[in-house]
Amino acid sequence: MPWMRRFFAQKSDAPAKPASDITGLVKVTRNEVRRGVMASVSLGTIRRGRFKMEKVAVKIFDGGSSLPGPAFANAMKKMLEESSGTWRRVDHPNLVPFYGVAFSLAYMPALVYPFYANGNILSYLSQRYPGEVDLENSDRCTLILKLMTEVARGLEYLHAFSPPIVHGDVRSASIFVDDSDHAVLCDYGLTLSMPEDLPEYAFARPVGAARWMAPEIMETVASDISHAPPSGRTKQTDIYAYAMTLLEVYTALPPFGQLVTDQNGTHPLVRTDDGAVKIVFEGGRPPLSGILQSNETLRDLVEKAWDALPENRPDAAEIIKILEPMVPEDSQPAPESQATHSGSSNIPAVLQQLLGYPWNRIRTLFVSGYTSLRGLR
Repeated sequence: MPWMRRFFAQKSDAPAKPASDITGLVKVTRNEVRRGVMASVSLGTIRRGRFKMEKVAVKIFDGGSSLPGPAFANAMKKMLEESSGTWRRVDHPNLVPFYGVAFSLAYMPALVYPFYANGNILSYLSQRYPGEVDLENSDRCTLILKLMTEVARGLEYLHAFSPPIVHGDVRSASIFVDDSDHAVLCDYGLTLSMPEDLPEYAFARPVGAARWMAPEIMETVASDISHAPPSGRTKQTDIYAYAMTLLEVYTALPPFGQLVTDQNGTHPLVRTDDGAVKIVFEGGRPPLSGILQSNETLRDLVEKAWDALPENRPDAAEIIKILEPMVPEDSQPAPESQATHSGSSNIPAVLQQLLGYPWNRIRTLFVSGYTSLRGLR
């Protein structure tokens, strides 16, 4: 159907419109279940249709303060208004879907997205395999490879987006697991959307994030690693963070959370970010263990992904190509699930294949077209 492709192509050339304010559809039911440096997360519900209510997470950008200044509030509102149009176009089964922005729900604007009962990837794994972490558990290793392959698929989609979206903060805290046991990335693109003129504290990352940070970012903030401006983050720094995250998820410890050996043969425990940063600056990396050490393919992948030179790191597509053969076929998602979110029918998947556009884009354009036609009657 060439005419339909031309129709959608013409529509897609227009700049993305900001998402409308969904404050009236959202109700906070439990305040601040999680606190970060730049935002807090509350639980709530959103009205989906006339009678259906769905649990959601509400991320309120307060800069770590209950009373942020007007400059920060205005900058946050502007950032969310400008970025929401792009986030609304993102549609991939391994990315958390964007429901909208609630500008008047709290004292600061808030992002609204689905609530994931399984929690983040580390919480999910600890529930599936309680007790002491067994690095030799083959079932656990296979599950981790499946989930991290899905994370790579999400990154591949973001990096191939037009314009490309850099996640900027890949680590276990940014990976959730949905009800179908698939990994989904959240918080993508937030760091690169931050205005450069925000107060310095707005760039502060959660404690420990420096351990996932590529050396080229560290070089720009050597005096204070906790304040990293977003401009240094690239697709290659996402890949570096992905390697650190693979190690983190496998060991259930942050990078450099294990014992490391220095030149004198001692085994100091790296307890601070500064200690980890010093090792990276000197060319060191966390020690590999278990299957990440014994499996040559995985070892080579991790070592290439955290290479000091960004140009030597593989892209997300290469990572997928390496990991997919290591995941049993019965663990791979069905073809249609790669094109649509869980719970969708086959009709959206067929339309996506025919038209080459995400289902939410197709649905929005059809609805707007139908509304326009009714207005001509």
